[in-house]
Amino acid sequence: MAHYLCFFLLFCLIISIESTIGPGSRKASVRATEKVAATPSPSIRSAPPPSVSSSFEPLPPGKTNVLQRNLVQENIDSKSILENYQSYCTTCLETREFTNPTLIYITPWNSHGYDIAKIFTKKFDYISPVWLSIKRNGFEKYTVEGTHDIDKKWIGELKEKNPKVQIVPRIIFEKWSADDIHALFQSENEKQELASTFATFLKENTDLFDGYVLELLVQFRGASKPTLSHIINDIAERVHQIENNGKKKQIILAVPPYDELFNT
Repeated sequence: MAHYLCFFLLFCLIISIESTIGPGSRKASVRATEKVAATPSPSIRSAPPPSVSSSFEPLPPGKTNVLQRNLVQENIDSKSILENYQSYCTTCLETREFTNPTLIYITPWNSHGYDIAKIFTKKFDYISPVWLSIKRNGFEKYTVEGTHDIDKKWIGELKEKNPKVQIVPRIIFEKWSADDIHALFQSENEKQELASTFATFLKENTDLFDGYVLELLVQFRGASKPTLSHIINDIAERVHQIENNGKKKQIILAVPPYDELFNT
């Protein structure tokens, strides 16, 4: 392959055969502005831990970070997490303790995450909204779905706060039929059309997106590894050919845990 392919391997716990990140059903992203310290996320409100008293109050934000408060430990209990999960450092919003690349997922069914991303934008290298999916709609025809969730204003606010942050939406191969998978794996034209769809969508949204987080390994589990590698390389090659302001678009591959690690 003439083009250099670089993947950031994201080791995520895969709990569903269709999606690693997803609610029971996709919801519209209607959001209201929230204060982090004032309102817990919807997921927390809907399912509080049974052991937590209704009178329990988490600590408010403070002026010391988690290292100074000795909260980063190998052995930590639930009480410590529940006491401190809202107590972020208000004086550390623009400083980073972790120097390696960081990526966070943002889901449209948890509006709180959008506000968290805006508050801590300068701490992240990659922000991956869980918006998109790729579907096969007939012979050599593919479409990107989920575009109704795209929030251009929010993306603009993130890039204004941190011009270096890269927005790389997660795109998933979701709800493919056996016939769709067979067609893709057996036809070179199908593979090329799929890769072209990825590239075309990115060109159309070049000012919004800096690449993709690609999720397909768990959906195509058990498929031919050489063919799967071929599909990924075709997509990456097309994406890496796209530049905006001298920067090449990126592909980040979400990699599930190896099965053998969990076979006991």
